[in-house]
Amino acid sequence: MKHNGEIFSYQIKKERRRRTCFLILFFICLYIFINVLITFLIYPVKQNSVSMIPDVPEKSVVMVSPVAGNYQRGDVVLLEPRYSQKKNFFLSQVDFFVRFFTAQQISLFEENGLPSSKSHIRRIVGMPGDTIYMRDYVLYIKPASERHFLTEFEIVEEPYNVTFYVPPADWDTEIGVKGSFDEITLGYNEYFVLADNRKSSDDSRLWGAVKKDEISAKVLMCYFPFRNFKLF
Repeated sequence: MKHNGEIFSYQIKKERRRRTCFLILFFICLYIFINVLITFLIYPVKQNSVSMIPDVPEKSVVMVSPVAGNYQRGDVVLLEPRYSQKKNFFLSQVDFFVRFFTAQQISLFEENGLPSSKSHIRRIVGMPGDTIYMRDYVLYIKPASERHFLTEFEIVEEPYNVTFYVPPADWDTEIGVKGSFDEITLGYNEYFVLADNRKSSDDSRLWGAVKKDEISAKVLMCYFPFRNFKLF
């Protein structure tokens, strides 16, 4: 009888260990799956500046996707840091794992506080082949296949909001970010990006056009705080 009890007890312990191992393995796999999902398919990014007001307010959180690479005029996108630090293979791998296990929220190479070391959220307003110019913070666009210029608001399919101020009559337009510039034509694979806050943000007016490989992800929605929920 005692022998049968010992066998029964052993079977119970064995079953408990099996269930415990299964649960541990399940949560490990679930954690890896979620991290793969938010690293390669979709992940959150916090907007810490007023550069994209009013559509993306300061301290809001947006969801971006690095696989939505078919960029269109009016899309809000996440750009690579303008001047990233050079890193060897070992540090690159370490940084990848840090990003992986923190849902892209922490990087070893974005901690120096310099604006150029940070990713930027900006809006695509100029497409490859466009001829563009700006007057009083409004962009005028002539696509390659068209003969006439239209404002960015007339040519875009999905409307968006911008924040800009009419400067005083005696304002020196060379001070700060330019509100006007002459015609330029975008080359192959070049995109012109602007902040929605046109008066006090850096964008292609300072950097020049960006290449497609400098765009790391497309913004899909602003979801936090919930009162600012918006699909892009």
